[in-house]
Amino acid sequence: MIAGSTPLAGRPMIFSTFIQTHVDAIVADWETFARTLPSARTMSALALRDHSREILLTIAHEMDMPLSRQERASQAETIVPSVGSATSAAAEHGALRQLAGFDLVQLFAEFRAMRASVMAFWHRTEGVSAELTSIDNIIRFNEGIDKALAESVERYSSEVAASRDMFLAVLGHDLRGPLAGIDMSAMMLAKATLSDAARQQSAARIRRASKEMSRLITDLLEYTRTRLGAGIPVERILCDLGPVCEDALEAIRAGYPDQQFVQRMSGDLTAFADAPRMQQVLANLLNNAVQHGDRQSAVTVTADGELNEVVLKVANTGEPIPPESLFAIFEPLVQAPNADSQDHVLSKTSLGLGLFIVREIVLGHAGTIEVHSSADAGTVFTIRLPREAATSA
Repeated sequence: MIAGSTPLAGRPMIFSTFIQTHVDAIVADWETFARTLPSARTMSALALRDHSREILLTIAHEMDMPLSRQERASQAETIVPSVGSATSAAAEHGALRQLAGFDLVQLFAEFRAMRASVMAFWHRTEGVSAELTSIDNIIRFNEGIDKALAESVERYSSEVAASRDMFLAVLGHDLRGPLAGIDMSAMMLAKATLSDAARQQSAARIRRASKEMSRLITDLLEYTRTRLGAGIPVERILCDLGPVCEDALEAIRAGYPDQQFVQRMSGDLTAFADAPRMQQVLANLLNNAVQHGDRQSAVTVTADGELNEVVLKVANTGEPIPPESLFAIFEPLVQAPNADSQDHVLSKTSLGLGLFIVREIVLGHAGTIEVHSSADAGTVFTIRLPREAATSA
């Protein structure tokens, strides 16, 4: 018997009323399943539950609405949701699941689990007479689930299309900048009267533009590799992560000579790791900290050798990331807004692949990465890498 329920002593409980009465218990049961999905492992309970409660209550409300057979048949035949349904709880659920990295199979699995949870609770409840489990009750509930699923999938698909279009637009924007620099430098170098100093400046500009394009192409290739299921290759050998931190800092200092950096290292920093990949991780985190942090404050890098793991942290001060936005920060093509923004905004100067690649490399080391952000402590990314190669992904 469900906690809080009482036998109805012959008084039949309407199916829609049952859903409204036990909605919190049903959502908790459904959350247990949703937690098993790959994209949900790092999500908070609030983000995971999302609009599930509102979806169930909407279905229960619609079950109570009197509809003729013709109206119900017409509703069942409508594949494309109405314009007004684009802002429904189910539609918003689809949009947020796309943002969190769920695929359509996982989205379908959520709704299938929701249907199963409701039916299981219904049949386990004491005091419900058999006549109440009528075909009409079940049909009306299934119609509500199917309608919610259609709205969620439609919104999910539209978000995927919008992300693809934005991806291409930002890619064109990112490539145009370094290409313009190379073109301008080439015209300068063609001048016979060009001074040696100007020639060196033009050559340096070409090198910077080439490195920027190379970084962009590398990010694209690794993003594509992960989407094809191959993952980012990681070759772990015994190495010292101290020099890795120093090399990453040296590289970022060259790009941001006016930014202040603080480095702290302690303990034994040897571990089985892919040194070039970990330098890439730190470079991406440092670049992110400079771009989104307070330029007047230092970016801090710490490396601590603990008993069974090495802990790396990159911290910056500035506007905190809202708690409800942290679950999406490692997903590609999204940039978590600051406290003054309400929407997830794609960076206009970056494809937003840096943190996504960071997460994939850390997972390839069988490690973990977390982010905490507040007005007092700033934004801190924490990586924990196991020392031993036996603890491999």
